Amino acid sequence: MSVFSGKCLCGNVTYKCHAEPTVIFNCHCEDCRRATGSVFGTNFFVPEDELEIFGEVSSYSHTADSGSAMTKRFCPNCGSLLFGNNSAKSNVVSIRAGTVDQLDLIKPVFNVFMDSKVPSTSIDENLKQASRMPL
Repeated sequence: MSVFSGKCLCGNVTYKCHAEPTVIFNCHCEDCRRATGSVFGTNFFVPEDELEIFGEVSSYSHTADSGSAMTKRFCPNCGSLLFGNNSAKSNVVSIRAGTVDQLDLIKPVFNVFMDSKVPSTSIDENLKQASRMPL
């Protein structure tokens, strides 16, 4: 039984996750802004071996400021960004919160990369903040 599920815009890629997110972050780094086309990205972090992906995904890899290889996985049909991997974190995948079916689960606890946030972005002051990635 899945804990949560989701899909891309066109529905060609779907997924089921069989674990609760270990953490949910709002990420304000430049990579997340450019990849999502928004002022920040909200990401669920889950064990990759608890994620089932149905359908074909394409990927794009680049090197982050940290030197880690970052791989973004998206639907080749509609272009929806769904998943991300960081070479420095084994068995961890980030899932873009906007693709999750169960909206009530989207409860970020942290704003990260606050040093690079868009100045006009409103911030929930009740959430913890970090200038970079704390984990």
